[in-house]
Amino acid sequence: MKTLSTNKLWTDDQLMALDRDGRKHEVWFGKVITMPPAGSEHGDIIVRLIVAIGAHVARHKLGKVYEGQTGFRLGPDHCFEPDVSFVSKERLKLILPAKEKLFHGAPDLAVEVLSPSDSITKTEEKLGLYLTHGTRLAWMIDPKTKTARVYRPSGESELLRRDRVLTGNSVLPGFRISLSRLFED
Repeated sequence: MKTLSTNKLWTDDQLMALDRDGRKHEVWFGKVITMPPAGSEHGDIIVRLIVAIGAHVARHKLGKVYEGQTGFRLGPDHCFEPDVSFVSKERLKLILPAKEKLFHGAPDLAVEVLSPSDSITKTEEKLGLYLTHGTRLAWMIDPKTKTARVYRPSGESELLRRDRVLTGNSVLPGFRISLSRLFED
């Protein structure tokens, strides 16, 4: 990660103009951070999740699924782009001021897939911020260890190994994907 700026208040328009350069940018404590590209495994896992979650959400008309270029403002000092996110129909009306704009709030589900440059500590901090700002379920997917960690607003977390199933709980009722399927070659 590379810091592009000192602390300042970034407007939505300024942040969206940054995204036009083809790189991913996030705001951490008022500083814009540029994210380096990730590898093919990272992208493959994200696509598998988007396809599986997207099909489930569409079939049950639950809301919308977004990929990693969609910005969620958690306040003036934080704007993140989760690798995969889900926003329920009800919440869409509350946190999306206008199409083609950043969300002003957290998604119902936030998913971060660790890339080689990500730190688990920093990713957990980011997921904690999502949960503090209204996310109801968060997943950290680790391709290296082939595990998923599930986080809830209550503060509890659960580590799932390759032989387990990732579920959507009450956020995505009925959604299930086995980690062996998610990580298959």
